[in-house]
Amino acid sequence: MRTKIDKLDRIELFNHYNEETNPFLYITIKIDITSIYNKCKHYYPSIAFFLHQAIEKIDNFKLRYENGSIYHYDHLKLNFTEKREDDNIAFFNVDYTNNYKEFMDNYFKAKEHFLNSKDLDVNNDHGEIWYSCVPWFNFSQVLTPFNKSVTIPQLIWDKFMFENDKVYVNLMIMVHHGFVDGFHLKEFLQTFEDIVKNIDNYL
Repeated sequence: MRTKIDKLDRIELFNHYNEETNPFLYITIKIDITSIYNKCKHYYPSIAFFLHQAIEKIDNFKLRYENGSIYHYDHLKLNFTEKREDDNIAFFNVDYTNNYKEFMDNYFKAKEHFLNSKDLDVNNDHGEIWYSCVPWFNFSQVLTPFNKSVTIPQLIWDKFMFENDKVYVNLMIMVHHGFVDGFHLKEFLQTFEDIVKNIDNYL
């Protein structure tokens, strides 16, 4: 469900950034995923699930600009990039839930349907977050294609890095700067860190 925001408290800031050619803020940061690596079997959906749990707690990540109006979404879908047998990528959605087992069931059902279809699925449902990974190599930064009229945040992570008894990935986060500042990114990253420290509460 979405709610129209008639008066955004940061509307002047939003308009300032939205008038730019590129209104998006990109950061790439190293995150600790050790507990996910140790506790979960299927890494790609699991990392996205726990990142999404943190996003759901930060309201600014749920704001969208659509056709001249600003909306707030109660919950967001997860949109996954996936590779088909012909090595071309496409996309599919999974509905939000805070129940890990239910989410994994939904993920694999959606993935099976995706693999049996030929749809590209680029409908840009604004009530979602885009997730992807590049498991073949590490990156120091990523700059993705963007459409300034689509204010959907995007997260991409890279190949696992093993350091002593820890596991890390580099995480790229793309957000519309009219909605999300460095402070909100700090809140998101701290929330994610707290969640994975207490991962057993979700499994």
